[in-house]
Amino acid sequence: MEESNEIEKFIAERLATISLEDEAITEYFARIVEEESMEEPEKREAVTELLADVTEEPTTTVIDDVFIFWNSKKQEEAKKAEEEKEKAIEAAKEKERAALKAMFDDPNNDNGILSMSSRHVVKNMTKEERKKREALLAQYAYDLDEMVEGDDGEMEIVYKDRSSKSSSVSSSDPLLMANNNANIVKQKEAQRRAEMKKASENEKERNRLALEKQRLAQEKEKRRTQKNEKRRM
Repeated sequence: MEESNEIEKFIAERLATISLEDEAITEYFARIVEEESMEEPEKREAVTELLADVTEEPTTTVIDDVFIFWNSKKQEEAKKAEEEKEKAIEAAKEKERAALKAMFDDPNNDNGILSMSSRHVVKNMTKEERKKREALLAQYAYDLDEMVEGDDGEMEIVYKDRSSKSSSVSSSDPLLMANNNANIVKQKEAQRRAEMKKASENEKERNRLALEKQRLAQEKEKRRTQKNEKRRM
């Protein structure tokens, strides 16, 4: 909402420079600029047509200014989001390391549960076996890739598939193989949910833009009719 208000305010200021002050036009202009399913050339064409219908003033500079502003804001937001993601990933990795260390340091721990999921380990391992297993887990099973949003809305850890080297080790270790397969399934499911959500949101926005365009066209026709009637009078 704050982002929308910011772009609308900027657009309103730029439109005012060509003596165009209309909230409906400003809002529609902003929604086109924000539309993620459209490439910038498509957006520029759409807003050019929109403004051509409501003003005879040159609009190229206004449109250029708006997209320069918008692209700058998106770059800033992307940088900030990446920094926040890196912090969240590092915090999650540290939490996972601490949980692993606590489990392996506990001589009475034989329930086979590794921190954030139900990954079972072999019970009654010797000290040497524990050290080997811990090293393998640190090297292969806990190579963090990204954070994804789970069904409950909480951020979850997704781990990398370590290609051929990982496969050769995990194929001889049931724990690592199960962990790798589970993470692949989790990652695919999270990706599928994200794609479905984005497609639904894009469809709703396209429908809303179409209705808004229709409304503006009707208002334009109404104003044209009223102007013609006044001329006849």
